[in-house]
Amino acid sequence: MENKTIDRLKKCFKARNIDFHYFENKTELVLSIVEAAKKADSIGIGNSQTLKKLKIFETVSEYCQHVYDKTLAGSKEEEVKLKRQALLTDLYITSSNAITADGKIINVDHSGNRVAAMTFGPRQVIIIIGENKLTENEQEGILRSLKVATPLNARRAKYSPPCTQNRPCAECLQNQRVCNYLSIIRGQVHPQRMSVMMLKGNYGY
Repeated sequence: MENKTIDRLKKCFKARNIDFHYFENKTELVLSIVEAAKKADSIGIGNSQTLKKLKIFETVSEYCQHVYDKTLAGSKEEEVKLKRQALLTDLYITSSNAITADGKIINVDHSGNRVAAMTFGPRQVIIIIGENKLTENEQEGILRSLKVATPLNARRAKYSPPCTQNRPCAECLQNQRVCNYLSIIRGQVHPQRMSVMMLKGNYGY
């Protein structure tokens, strides 16, 4: 990514009280995550293929005793409990479906726990994304979230909404819907609470 693009992203996110960092390689990014994990008594993990590929759960578990990842639940009841525990952690780590060139963060969520934690609850939030998540504006970010990320996530979770078959949303049934919540973060009240960490290359949906 060109330096002028990185500088623009830093400036736009800073104006919204959000930190932005760009990493050329995953080793540098993981080291930053480790430093944040060392300071946290509890960590929540948002379901993300990017985090799984980077082995974030395994990494932070070496430095923090209380790490809550709902994908490790053995039952629906345990899954709900882990989601609720993650909402009150010192650090919440997740990914995003899209960010925009002017510093917005856009997500589509199934149950809402991920977007809820990003918005309020955890003391610090880190969002890890690849360059493939960058869009020019809010409209393109929403389109990417719904047309690219949603069908891929639905297939991964073994749901079959019409978007997975290039059919219209009007045909969607609630028991197959994975896009229940659309979140657009346009800023943060508290500076330094949220950080976006972009990694060179393509990661996740």
